[in-house]
Amino acid sequence: MPPTPLHILPSSTVYLLAYRYLHGIAFYLATLLIDIEPALHLIFDIPPSRIPMLWGGYTLIGAHTITHNPLGIFILITPTMTILAKLLERTKPFWLKIFEGADWTDYSWKRTYLSGLIGGFLHLGWDVTMHEGINLGFPFIYIPNFFRSDAAFYFIGILSLLLILPSYIIGKRNNKGSPFRKLP
Repeated sequence: MPPTPLHILPSSTVYLLAYRYLHGIAFYLATLLIDIEPALHLIFDIPPSRIPMLWGGYTLIGAHTITHNPLGIFILITPTMTILAKLLERTKPFWLKIFEGADWTDYSWKRTYLSGLIGGFLHLGWDVTMHEGINLGFPFIYIPNFFRSDAAFYFIGILSLLLILPSYIIGKRNNKGSPFRKLP
């Protein structure tokens, strides 16, 4: 949970390369708000407990059980963030007054969903390198996280930090404009 703000590094690297094609609100919401589950575990001090899997066996329910798996991203995180992003789009006049001269890009529900899906999987992709308690088969079967690696965690973090500026330069050229003038 503490490295959560660091998820902005790999996310921003990807976003800066393809910002014209990604719904920024859905992308970043899915990238960052996926950690509401671990936050709730910390706040309410929920003790780990065993829960049965649908196809047999048990898993420990912990801070990364429900949202930090492929199914959780497809059916829980991404739809929720897509709806939230579409609701936030309704405040378009407010944001255009705040950011005068910004270019508002309207995205379809499909593009918004795909942006959230990419953001959610970017988060999961980095989290599997740092958390052992991720069950990749939840809720069907227990598949332990075999991607846990301190070296991979640090490599992704440092590489993302180093690629921010090149991503901005390449993205600005390929997307024909500045990512800081684009909303959402």
